[in-house]
Amino acid sequence: MMINPVLLKEIKVKMRSWKAVGIIGGYLLILAAVALFITYANASDMYSSTINPQFSIGAYTGIAIIQFILILFIAPALTAGAIAGERERQTLDLILCTKLAPRSIILGKLLASMSHILILIIASIPMFSIVFLYGGISVVEIAQLFGFYIVTAIMAGSIGIFFSTYVKKTIAATVLTYALGIFMCFGTLFIAVFYIRIFYNYNYQSYFPLFYINPLAGFSSLLTEQFGGQYGGILNMIPGLYMVNPLNVKGTAPWLINTYVNIGISVVMLFLAAIKINPTRRGIFFFLKRK
Repeated sequence: MMINPVLLKEIKVKMRSWKAVGIIGGYLLILAAVALFITYANASDMYSSTINPQFSIGAYTGIAIIQFILILFIAPALTAGAIAGERERQTLDLILCTKLAPRSIILGKLLASMSHILILIIASIPMFSIVFLYGGISVVEIAQLFGFYIVTAIMAGSIGIFFSTYVKKTIAATVLTYALGIFMCFGTLFIAVFYIRIFYNYNYQSYFPLFYINPLAGFSSLLTEQFGGQYGGILNMIPGLYMVNPLNVKGTAPWLINTYVNIGISVVMLFLAAIKINPTRRGIFFFLKRK
């Protein structure tokens, strides 16, 4: 089985460092604290003598939201310095001189960073096992949640790779990556609020198209579908958008469309990044210009 050389090298180097251990330990510590708090809150309910199955919704939602937020913060940080860091260490030219294609370099860097995310997701499975004590959550729903985590992490990582390729400094690439991520999560919500307020006076009762690039909207749609509408959703917490029901869309669920859009964004970002680091790009353009 052939393994991408960049991926193999990055895994050997990064997984042996204390940084990887610290990230995994801190990540699990936060999830464990949330899980213990939720479990203690249920155990201290003096009005309940038995385990309430409805409590699994709150436990599942709480752990899922915390993990989703952590992934959104960690994924860009792992990829924003992938290419820019090589350029700062003056090792990028050495990598480009190898027989590896630019797309292999980009994919190797992305997969190496995503391996951290995959380890974090797998390590969090015991935390979600607490939910099964209360019932109401199936293995299929957990699989859907983890699949959405992975796709969202790849999308965020691809944005980090893109800016890391086009910006020379790691700090600048990190700032731009987080800025675009904040716009996708919160900027689209503000645009929707103002648009609906001005043109529809809060009477807009369908899924706003801009939400298809919003990870929070897709995550909210997923939870809403899994709980059959019992979970209000992030969108319904915003004034003027309380009538926007993610389940109101006919056909494919919005979170699935959001997943397809995330995959499309990832492909475009990685393609542009591979073109940028191609050392023969300028030579080809110069040759075509002369022809």
